Amino acid sequence: MDVKPRSKVLEDIIREARKHPDGWKAVLGRDYRRLSSDYYIFHPEVGLYLLKEYGKNPYSLKGVGGKIARHIDEDIITSVSDYSGNFGVIQGDIRKIISNIEKGVTPHKILSAALEGRDLGLSIPLRGEASSEEKNYQYIREILSSKQRKIDREFEKLAADEGLYASYD
Repeated sequence: MDVKPRSKVLEDIIREARKHPDGWKAVLGRDYRRLSSDYYIFHPEVGLYLLKEYGKNPYSLKGVGGKIARHIDEDIITSVSDYSGNFGVIQGDIRKIISNIEKGVTPHKILSAALEGRDLGLSIPLRGEASSEEKNYQYIREILSSKQRKIDREFEKLAADEGLYASYD
């Protein structure tokens, strides 16, 4: 398994989502030991990705992740069926957004278009159901703990290099 920067993991997920647009699920949680937000994003035909990140500041997210399973056990899919809401990955083209606003298109219309699948500067290539239930997060984390150790170590290295843990030493 390759551990990649946050942006590369999202590129991989988006590439897969273009081939398999429906059926995505996510389990979201907080790793309090490493101070990360964890996202398990999966599709039955694609596999399971883990993305660990933290907000360095209001404008910058830092993180790492990777594909930790090529196949998803049915018990994982059924166990995380507690649906909390929707999730998605939003991509934006700032030049296209500005151009549309200059033409009189409102930001609300740009967002509405993205939700309808039209690109006026924003697109949502990946959508699905999400669960933020703590029990689901702990369950999936427990089952996959051996497969995510490498990502945990890389995140700890990144966080230490960025000074995330400095105030706690």
